[in-house]
Amino acid sequence: MWFLSDLTAENTSSNPATPGISHWQPLTKLDRTGLPSWQLGLSTFLFLALLGLSSLVISRVPEPRLYPIVIAFVAIISFFLVLYLEMARGWYSDLLEVLEFDSSLIDVQPILEPSKRVRWLQYGLAFICAIVNMQFNDFIAVKIEYVFFVSFGLYWLEYILVIFCIDVFFRQLLCLNEVSTRIRISLLEADHYAVLANPMLRFLRLYIFGLCIIFASYTVFTSGELAFSALLVLMMPFYLPGLFMLGLFMLPYNRLKRRIHVAKTIELNHVYRALVKGDKAHLHSSLIGEDADKLSRVDLLYYSERIGKIKELPFTDRIRGMLLFGVLPPLTWVIAALIEISIEGAL
Repeated sequence: MWFLSDLTAENTSSNPATPGISHWQPLTKLDRTGLPSWQLGLSTFLFLALLGLSSLVISRVPEPRLYPIVIAFVAIISFFLVLYLEMARGWYSDLLEVLEFDSSLIDVQPILEPSKRVRWLQYGLAFICAIVNMQFNDFIAVKIEYVFFVSFGLYWLEYILVIFCIDVFFRQLLCLNEVSTRIRISLLEADHYAVLANPMLRFLRLYIFGLCIIFASYTVFTSGELAFSALLVLMMPFYLPGLFMLGLFMLPYNRLKRRIHVAKTIELNHVYRALVKGDKAHLHSSLIGEDADKLSRVDLLYYSERIGKIKELPFTDRIRGMLLFGVLPPLTWVIAALIEISIEGAL
């Protein structure tokens, strides 16, 4: 098949792809175009929708309801493409900022690259998942070859993108954990740690956007016959793993929090000792250094207040945005489901 020719081709272009986007050569070539992820996702949606619809028209499939289902299915595939590109590109951009602050972390980049053996295992797993899904959906019995191969190709593409997204997520999580463990702690440059919150906030935005796409697609799949509460149950395989993945970000963040907390405690102990006991000898081993003798009591109070206000979690200053995008939409859906259930019970 056409997509198997470049599965393990090496990156020899003068315009290298983003590290971490080496799972499949066609995706690597898409990344090298430099186009925004949403443009690539929209272009892919139009191409795959045209391919799927043309297979039905050419084969004269006598089932009109299949046409919107094809479009909805292609929308889900396109979303996973956007998710894959956004996560990989976004984290690499964040990593470059981290390396500007601490260049000793350059050796964490290889974590993002899957080995050739892992890639082949992913191709095989997607192949098996596509076959099983077609069996469950009775596509194995389709006698029109063109429709069969297009359907299989779309199923394989969906599963391979899902697998790639999961792989990119956990590689980024491992990389983020390594960065949180080894990045140098500088309380006077604490603003640099805010970039470490980007992976979680980016995933949260994409997660909410993806739920909207999947909800609309499932509404098309079921022809609008299911109640909202039933759709929520049907969508559990999508939003429950996403919530779990969001929670996993707290593992590296808590590691970084502990390191910053220890550094703050040590620094504040030096300052409080100078303020309470008048012993400024320990200030020379603090961040104040040689300027310890020049500082007045007011200066030390101001300095201790500044150190005490340093945020220990990288996303603390952006918590409002997290609540807005991460809590309100799901809460709105749950309230809508409860209202619908109560109305159905009253009737």
